[in-house]
Amino acid sequence: MPAGELRVGQLVYSRAGRDRGRPFLVWQQAGPDRVYLVDGRLRRAAKPKSKNVCHIQPVNRVATDLAIRLKQGEDVSDAEVRRAIAQLLET
Repeated sequence: MPAGELRVGQLVYSRAGRDRGRPFLVWQQAGPDRVYLVDGRLRRAAKPKSKNVCHIQPVNRVATDLAIRLKQGEDVSDAEVRRAIAQLLET
């Protein structure tokens, strides 16, 4: 799956590695086949996880307000990331 299909703020699940099955948000794109992921707990905004797009399962849900703030260069806290993931998992 090309990284172009993934959007900043999109909910994804890890399919490989020790974090398998955990939900993350796409923090930023890191090239054609890599993205940075955060969950606000183990992977905080200060140190996002770089992951191959082949190793994640995208979900058709996006935290749009968070994505807009990230694109504008605003700071987003780990608590806001956790809250956004929780809201996306409820829907």
